[in-house]
Amino acid sequence: MAALDFPHRLIPIPMDRDQLVRYLEEPQAAKDWLRSLGIRDYHRAHGTLVSLSNQGLTIELLAVIGAQLTEHLAGHPQSDAVLDQLARFISASRNPLAFGALLERDPAALPTLIQVLSTSPSLADQIISDPESFDLLRLTDGQAVERLTLINEITSELQTVHDDDVLAFARLERFRNREKARIVYGQLVGNLSLPTVIQQNAYLADALCEAALRYSWLQLEGQRGRPLRATGAPARCALISFGKLGGEELGYSDAVEILFLCDGDGKSDGTKPLETSEWFERLARNFVSLIDGNSNNTVPLLRLQLQQTGQNKRSAHSLEAALHHYDVAGRTWERQAYIKARVSAGDHVLGNELLDELQPWVFRRYLNRADITGIRALKRRLVQRLERPADANPDLQASPGGSQDLESVVQFLQLLNGGTFATLRVRNTLQAIDQLEAAKCLTQDETSCLRENYRLLRAVEHHLQILFDRDSCSLPDCKADLERLVAALTPALPLAQAGTSALKKQLLQLLAENRTTLQHLLAEAFEEEQDSAIEYDLVLDPKPDAEAIAVTLSPYGFQDAQRACARLLDLSTERIPFLSTRRCRHFLAAIANPLLSAIADTPNPDQTLENLCHVSDSLGGKGVLWELFNFHPASLRLYVRLCASSWYLSRILTKQPGMIDELLDSLLVDRLPSMESLEHTLAELCQGASDIEPMLHSFKDGYHLRVGVRDLLRKESVKDTHRALSDIAEVCLGQITERQYYRLTERHGEPTVLGKSNEGQICELVVLAMGKLGGQEPNFHSDLDLVFLYEADGQSIHRGRLRRDKTTNQRFFSLLGQRIIKAVTQRGPYGRLYELNTRLRLTGSQGALAVSFADFSQYFGSGKATIAERQAICKARPIYGSTQARSAAANLVRQTILEAAWQPAHAEEIRQHRQRLEASADQQNLKRSPGGTMDIEFVVQMLQLRYASEFPHVLAPGTLDALEKLREANLLDAQDASYFDESYRFLRRVESGLRLMDASARHDLPKKQFDLYCLADLLGVESPVELKQQFDFYTHENRLRFNRLFDDTRG
Repeated sequence: MAALDFPHRLIPIPMDRDQLVRYLEEPQAAKDWLRSLGIRDYHRAHGTLVSLSNQGLTIELLAVIGAQLTEHLAGHPQSDAVLDQLARFISASRNPLAFGALLERDPAALPTLIQVLSTSPSLADQIISDPESFDLLRLTDGQAVERLTLINEITSELQTVHDDDVLAFARLERFRNREKARIVYGQLVGNLSLPTVIQQNAYLADALCEAALRYSWLQLEGQRGRPLRATGAPARCALISFGKLGGEELGYSDAVEILFLCDGDGKSDGTKPLETSEWFERLARNFVSLIDGNSNNTVPLLRLQLQQTGQNKRSAHSLEAALHHYDVAGRTWERQAYIKARVSAGDHVLGNELLDELQPWVFRRYLNRADITGIRALKRRLVQRLERPADANPDLQASPGGSQDLESVVQFLQLLNGGTFATLRVRNTLQAIDQLEAAKCLTQDETSCLRENYRLLRAVEHHLQILFDRDSCSLPDCKADLERLVAALTPALPLAQAGTSALKKQLLQLLAENRTTLQHLLAEAFEEEQDSAIEYDLVLDPKPDAEAIAVTLSPYGFQDAQRACARLLDLSTERIPFLSTRRCRHFLAAIANPLLSAIADTPNPDQTLENLCHVSDSLGGKGVLWELFNFHPASLRLYVRLCASSWYLSRILTKQPGMIDELLDSLLVDRLPSMESLEHTLAELCQGASDIEPMLHSFKDGYHLRVGVRDLLRKESVKDTHRALSDIAEVCLGQITERQYYRLTERHGEPTVLGKSNEGQICELVVLAMGKLGGQEPNFHSDLDLVFLYEADGQSIHRGRLRRDKTTNQRFFSLLGQRIIKAVTQRGPYGRLYELNTRLRLTGSQGALAVSFADFSQYFGSGKATIAERQAICKARPIYGSTQARSAAANLVRQTILEAAWQPAHAEEIRQHRQRLEASADQQNLKRSPGGTMDIEFVVQMLQLRYASEFPHVLAPGTLDALEKLREANLLDAQDASYFDESYRFLRRVESGLRLMDASARHDLPKKQFDLYCLADLLGVESPVELKQQFDFYTHENRLRFNRLFDDTRG
């Protein structure tokens, strides 16, 4: 670039010694001369001249300087500032007299100094603070210096500094300032080309990094010893640079992107050794601290940005960890970044080992689906950047069509074609443009346009950074600053010669031309899917901006779109090291739209997404799950609904990740499991196992999940759902009872009958289910009510062996009952299988747990049984024992009910019993509040007890079955029976919803409006208001009919 030319130069005013003395002594006499130099504040300027005369300069030397100022300062747009800075420079010089002599000997020195001082405030301050750097400028003439020369010079200078970070930073800073001044001088005065300038800036950054790294290494080595690998060999580290530094095209204020790479295993050999990984972590922190100036309110040496690998927050990354990350989780934007990657400092063998390993990953010849997905998403992001509205005052880097867009599109084309054309694997943008043309990826016109426009943009960027010391590359708003920029650009750039308004206009045209060219290149670069969803791109975008996140996610009802985006990132990341996050991300992107739509249909999208993340993390291979959902949308909707509405079922999945198969089975198998299939499945699971607890929990959870999902989808009636849950509990109890019986007989022998015709025969246990289990209508969290019966009294016998620990049948079966209760209710590592109670035992809580058939019959026949106990056995059902024993127990229960005479007062006792139960209930209680399910159950049991002797077939343990039998016998009006059936099903369905939600109050309608809203959504009811209205209607009508039917018994 040519030297600055000032167009309004005046005729120099000759100056001799006497004239100068007169100017110094008489301010008014100097006025005209100072004005001829372009000075505006001549009073201040005169004071500056006087101060120069006091610096030790002779009058003769001052006269020489005055004459040179007359020639070179006249017409300068910043004459006042330059004169002040010149005085400051001379004052700061080690020997002002010697400097004056230099100006006398070398007439080119002063114009050079004027140009340097007027270039930028920071450069002027740097030259003034370090006057010797001006001598270096003159010696080098701003010419380029080899990279190794710079490295050797600064590292040698730091070798004498030990454990003094402040001094080390000062020397690095001085070196940086001197070399930066050299490069600026070379660009403005020495006509250095753009490629040379940006390469020199990169070399300077390399030298600073190398020197800072070596200093930090030696300092830490002195404290903690040398880092070693596990083999004992010295450990290594390298700085991998990206972006403009990697491409050796660094501007004066561009950020420096670095990956700190190291060996990861071993220890240091000092007296206080560290793990090698921790040693390098400290080294990285020390290095960054030194570059940043140790937080001493100094300007950092470089705008350093440490890169990370994935979610790893460490500063130093081992070679193994880096390769693993890029293998399983590397993203397309990271492949693009590695196009410009090179080793800037440290061990080049280590750094190149990483780059060589990654090159086949960066430049792929064959693309899989995930690669294609990533490239398409990257292309769409580039297209979207170019489609942004143009700025009135453009940023030459960041505006559409700016240098960043140009670099990104060039890298995209390299990424796309570099697998086929090895010549495209270059780091520098200008070189890449030339190689793309050679590979026929760009036309000659496109190449010419991109190359020239890139040069122009970078040249203007550099002048903005030099003149105004700022990171932004926007044109200045201040007219004076804009004129200053135009004056600096005019000698080198034709577009600046027409003035400030024309410069702005031409730059806007240049950006528009760039944008058009880049859009054309992208349109033809890679086949695109039609109507790609913005949700798809959001999942694949490495750094989406806040606006894009809000635009994409807010329509789905998220209150916190930023957090929702973070949760999507979690869903796209595999937690298991050997699984591919890249593949996971691809399949999540493919289902992003239907997934978010399903989430939006839930009562609380934010909470649903949180739950979905929690459950998905527990499942392990998320990528497989997303791939499945892509081909089976129904399973996706079910999964979201489950995470939104049923914490009970979600917790099953979290606890038992393998249950995802059961989730799918619930969709594919269009029926509930039969009792026979349940028994067969559990028997196979438990076969050969010494501890069946894990199998029982897995079995129960799996089938609860299957039944719960079908209930959630409303594919089954309440009656069928309850029956399936009853079967699951029965099968579990049967397996436990068999195991415990066998173990007890090992100790006490087998129980036998005494004193009867069948003496010596095995005495059998019958487990009698009561309550909800007896009626085959338990819910997901219902307690199991049991009574243990045995056929007859007797004692246990060890056949063929003499053992002392024989026992009575009553003790044997009571012990067996205790073991069953313990196995069912103990809270082990898998939680509690079921809640179980035996409060209906005939001898009270302190009596024997098991009773004989005879004792059972005698107790009820004696009249000791309360009306509540007689009600309870209406729901009794044998669930364990041989077919013959269960049939006998069923007949025993039946006869017990039939033989009891009904008294009119019994109805009032039942009503009073019901009133006692409702006294402590919440008004929103589905079971015990007035009109709750107990009203229906008590009506049924009252009618059964009243009419059983005449109509024994009405003795069905299930409430819904009993209603039907009472209707068939005309003991209950058809309208009442139909209504009670409908009401009971509704209330039990609501109760089931509460259980699936895992509500703390399992029988109460939620107090919180939002919980009620969630319950309504789960049940498929239109709104919480409608749900509450239905509850109020049914409970009110239940109580009316309850009272009417009980009142009828009085007549």
